[in-house]
Amino acid sequence: MLEIMLTIIALIGLLIASYTDLKSREVPDWLSYGILCSALGIRLIFSLNGDWNILFSGLFGFAVLFAVGYLFYIVSQWGGGDAKLLMGMGAVIGISLPFSVSSLNVLWYFLALLLVGSIYGLAWMFFLMIRSWKEMSKPIITTLKKHHLLHIGLIIGTIFLLGLTFYNKLFWPLALFPLPLFYLITSINLIEEMNFYRRISPLKLTEGDWLAEDVKANGKVLMEKKTVEKNDVLKLRKWMAEKKIEKILIKDGIPFIPSFLLAYFLFLFGEKLWSIVLNKLF
Repeated sequence: MLEIMLTIIALIGLLIASYTDLKSREVPDWLSYGILCSALGIRLIFSLNGDWNILFSGLFGFAVLFAVGYLFYIVSQWGGGDAKLLMGMGAVIGISLPFSVSSLNVLWYFLALLLVGSIYGLAWMFFLMIRSWKEMSKPIITTLKKHHLLHIGLIIGTIFLLGLTFYNKLFWPLALFPLPLFYLITSINLIEEMNFYRRISPLKLTEGDWLAEDVKANGKVLMEKKTVEKNDVLKLRKWMAEKKIEKILIKDGIPFIPSFLLAYFLFLFGEKLWSIVLNKLF
């Protein structure tokens, strides 16, 4: 019953968080904290029968993913909403006590999140590229002309590697690597420039947004580019009121929260699905 209740809380919370992230690129704090408090509250109720390891398991899982989430936040890989949601999932999944194989479930979920997040991120970028292909085609041509020597060198290198495949077939994967990687990096950079950067008023700024450039006034740097915290929002609004700044450049990220939901599905059903696939194949 404990696992069922925790799973229901996680699924409902992640569904709502995915919707809000796709709609507004934000996850309300009440939702992240709601998942966390609900998970720990349920664990506390089930611990009242004397098995306090149930509660400690959730606290331990929360502490571990708190550290991971905070690390990703301070290096600007995640926003505050992503980090807080990860903490809540740590309380849901927990680290079972006494230690056993199931104690690694938090690790498996985090690895699933990294895997699903990578695939999800590439898929989202591909979707944006297809949607804005007409607008991107000219900048892509301009970029290729700008780096024409590198482009020509990669083409020559690819032809050379293809020639080597006649001597050893092991070279063919290498032949497919340099040129597509160059096109991929070029496309991603253009997609970011066209879709993720925008100038907004500090009044619309929220905690967890990313400053894409230093905030300056009269040639003086007021704030270096960083992940915006609550105090930073207040400072920027104060400087706007003092007419030192008007708008700031921020970088939006991919709405990443749906990958939390997909990773949780993989965590719950991945082993069973993999067993079904293997049985069908063999």
